[in-house]
Amino acid sequence: MPDSNRRVLITGSAGFLGEATLDRLTGNDDSLFAVCVDTRQTSGPEGETRRFVSVTRDITRPIGDLLDDYSIDTVVHLAFVLQPQRDPSAARVVNVEATRKLLAACSAAGVKQFVYLSSATVYGAHPGNDKPFTEQDPVNPVSGFTYSEHKVEAERLILEHGEANPECAISILRGCVVMGPGASNFITDSLGLRYLPVPAGENPEMQFLHVADYASAVEALLKQRSRGIFNIAGSGSVRWRDLVRMTGGTPIPSPAPILKGVINLTWKLKLQQRSNSAGLSFIRYPWQVSTEKIAAELQWKPLHSSQEALESWASSRR
Repeated sequence: MPDSNRRVLITGSAGFLGEATLDRLTGNDDSLFAVCVDTRQTSGPEGETRRFVSVTRDITRPIGDLLDDYSIDTVVHLAFVLQPQRDPSAARVVNVEATRKLLAACSAAGVKQFVYLSSATVYGAHPGNDKPFTEQDPVNPVSGFTYSEHKVEAERLILEHGEANPECAISILRGCVVMGPGASNFITDSLGLRYLPVPAGENPEMQFLHVADYASAVEALLKQRSRGIFNIAGSGSVRWRDLVRMTGGTPIPSPAPILKGVINLTWKLKLQQRSNSAGLSFIRYPWQVSTEKIAAELQWKPLHSSQEALESWASSRR
């Protein structure tokens, strides 16, 4: 087994964020060795095959053997079912229950650092949101938006693990939508439409994060062995309708109650696979976050604005 000072296990390593994490960590730390776990092979950066190993395994299966065999001291947990599921219980097995099992394995193996990518959606998008959320604000996920509901559950398990294992540095990143070449999420799915219905009278400002800035935040957490919850977002914001036009779409204003009904009906009849109407709140109401804490404690600042993050995705799509 390779000799290394840091031994990091990355779950969800073959995905968009997993690959960015592996590239950043192996590119900037010659002493780091990574174990990459995903349901498909992780390719990783060229020329670095001796500094990581790809393990094809479902995260719902036991993982303690990998922690022991490779003497893992750090876990970056990214594995998560992103797309809305008609059966939320199936997604919960991966998003929540697998996290519970992973934490138990980390406790048994004596893992010293655990980093989890959560989401700014845990704060919720609701009427009356009039200021950026700080880490002290309570979570309030939109009812029926399974993605953020499961993030809240996973966060609770991770924080409980931190209390029971004080020797383990727990970090939770609450990120806005991460963009860059190859990004795929509930926002990019919507932007794929040529004509996009938008709630009449609503045009919230939205934040985005460039994938390179996401990876630099993870790197900062690992280097400083930081503890706590941190919001991350690109600088500035982009209004939803401007975003639609910027990516080549045409916004079609529609009354929100009608739009909500149509989305739910087409979801129920399986005429569309994107989402039920719960996601509509995120293009109706503000849900911006403050990044003052991570700037002050980790000296982390994004190199890209929200608009630049969007443009990097739009350019690659064109």
